[in-house]
Formats: sequence, C-alpha cells, structure tokens
Amino acid sequence: MKSILLTGLFFIVLSARSQIHYQLGSQSYGMANTGLCATNVWATFNNPGALGMVEKTSLGLSAENRFLIKELSSQALGFVMHTKKTGNFGFHFQQYGFELYREMNGGFSYGMKLSEQFSAGVSMQYHGIFLADNYGSKTSFSAALGMVYSPTKNLSLGMRVLNLNRARLAEFDNERLPTVFGLGFEYRPTKKVTCAVEAEKDMINPINVKAALAIQAHEIFSVRMGMNTYPFISSFGFGIQLKKFMLDGAAQWHTKLGLCPSFSLVYSFE
Repeated sequence: MKSILLTGLFFIVLSARSQIHYQLGSQSYGMANTGLCATNVWATFNNPGALGMVEKTSLGLSAENRFLIKELSSQALGFVMHTKKTGNFGFHFQQYGFELYREMNGGFSYGMKLSEQFSAGVSMQYHGIFLADNYGSKTSFSAALGMVYSPTKNLSLGMRVLNLNRARLAEFDNERLPTVFGLGFEYRPTKKVTCAVEAEKDMINPINVKAALAIQAHEIFSVRMGMNTYPFISSFGFGIQLKKFMLDGAAQWHTKLGLCPSFSLVYSFE
C-alpha cells in the first residue's frame, strides 16, 4: 500500500511541478510567480541578480499547500544580510513533501550592486530527493546566476539562469535537473502600481509567459493578481506592511487541480 501511495504521489508531483518553476515567497506567488526584479528577501533564491539591490537585512518564513493536500506542503526560510560596501549575502532553505517523498533545496547567494543601475549575482544550491524505506535518495548541486538592469527609476529588466551546470539527478537515462532560463521586466508607472511580465523556458516544456499587477491600495495594504500561460494558472494575493514586518498571503488556481494557498512573514532588521 505504501509503495502504491508513493508512486501515485510521485506522478502528482511531476505533473504539478515540472511545468512551472515556483518562486519563493507569497509576494511572488500572488503575482503569477514573477519576481526576477523584486528586491526583497526572497531574491536570494528568485534572482541573485536582484539580491544586490536589497537595502535591508531581512529574514523571511513562507509556507505553501498545493491543491489543499497536506502531503504536498512546503516550508521555506530566507535570509539576506545587507552590507553597504561588499554586496549582499543570502541564504535559503526549502523542504517539500512528507515521509514517503521529500525534496529539500538549500543554497547560498551573493549579489552586488555594480552601479546605480546594474546589479549581478550568483548562487550555489543543494538539491535532495529522499524516498521512503529502501527506495533510496539522490543529492546534487547546481549553480545559478542573475542580473538586474534599471535604465530608469520606473523600469527594471531582470534575467536569471538556473542550473547552469546541468546537475545530474540519476544515472539512468542521463536524467538531469532542468536548466531554466528567465527573462522579464517590471514597470512602475506610479508609486502605487507595479506591472510585471516575464517569460520562462526550460529544455523540455513550452515557454511559460507570466503577467502580473500589484496595486498599493493603502499606505500599509496592497493587492496583487496575475496569470501563467503554461499551464494556465491564475493568482491573487495581498500584502500588509506593519513597521518592520511584512505579511503576505496569496493563492493560485489551477484549472484541473484546484487551489494552492500560501503565506509569508518577513522581518526587516533596519
């Protein structure tokens, strides 16, 4: 019975995850997984290039539940240490799954602001997949890089490449972790409105286009919405800023698999 459950959940995981590379943090989650230009604590994973433009030392916690199935829950931790002269250092850790099937992802990032308009960064990541009983486990390491360019104060362009070294997942059939290319921009026509459009492509799946909108409805409250094209997923979310704390909530709707809620809490030390 355990092996049947493991096999079934494994294929659910593949169908749910292989088509979209999920970003960390509910702010990104509520904006259709955009975030290449977002300068928050989750840049340590979402784009090390944006990490160099983060202006505060921050700690973030995030939790997500896919399709309201407790076995498909994940938890994440992110930390960014901001320095004025030597760039920013980041750390993240995420775990996903339950005792029969578990994924872990952790890494260190470094980003530096090379000019007022340009920032670049790199990251090294650990990946682990652990199966129950005698099914075994597999670990690997990958590298990523990213850049952000802001030609004006209202426009930012972001680029990221994940798994540059094409880390191997298994010897059988030369199975490897996906190498993912991301490119997009963030446009802020006013101080209260942010528009984001990104495109994401791996070696196997069709291109995924993401579009999102965030509106600062009040001094402490913002609303967000967006959609992905492959597969089609709509998203919405909110953010509440309380002095040094930022609370974000979001949900995504998959037309076949259902609802995926997410919550994050970020504390800024400065």
